[in-house]
Amino acid sequence: MSLRQIRVFPDPILRKKCRTVRRVDDKVRELAQDMLETMDAAGGVGLAANQVGALQRVVTLHLPGEESGIILVNPEIRDTQGEREVIEGCLSLPGYEGMVKRSMIVKARWLDENGSKIKVTAENLFAQALEHEVDHLNGILYVDHLHEHEKLAAAGTHIAEGQPHMHDLEVELHVEHNNDDSKPSESDVEVVHSTIKFSDLYSQSSVDQMQYDLRLAGYVLDSVKPLESETDLT
Repeated sequence: MSLRQIRVFPDPILRKKCRTVRRVDDKVRELAQDMLETMDAAGGVGLAANQVGALQRVVTLHLPGEESGIILVNPEIRDTQGEREVIEGCLSLPGYEGMVKRSMIVKARWLDENGSKIKVTAENLFAQALEHEVDHLNGILYVDHLHEHEKLAAAGTHIAEGQPHMHDLEVELHVEHNNDDSKPSESDVEVVHSTIKFSDLYSQSSVDQMQYDLRLAGYVLDSVKPLESETDLT
């Protein structure tokens, strides 16, 4: 087993639909075991294969309190009941969370690592995680479900009602106005509050690409330091 890199929004692979696994073989099991190790190392509850760069319908889950994680191949949600509002996060959008609507009860089926058929009726976090991860396999992120009156917030902070809907990242930019290599004085640095338009950026892997794109746009980004969340569904 080995750790794999978790792809971060706006990496385009997160928007691609994963392919059905035709046969649960050693390669699929190796991918799934790597995903379990990667998910646990990152502190996530779940992980979908495209989050580690593999376009296969494979999901791993490790619910709090459970001794070990489980592998889901070709998971399908067959039915849902009820509706509730939950705070959700994701390892592919590190440090941020938002309020979304999820089902109270989810009926699902999948194949395990041995190719055996599994059927469950899930509630609470299990149901939420199933919907979240199956969304991932279809190229859907939880931010697509955000309420119109809400926006992403730093993990652990309260999301106030009545705020504008925004899927972008608000940042503070330090813009240097001096033209030489000397250290700028305070008068040479302008603090600008701006917004990173996620949909306008491209990335191969991480937030570092956002910093690069801002430099190309003529800005010097002092830092982007999203908070780590212990409740990321991924």
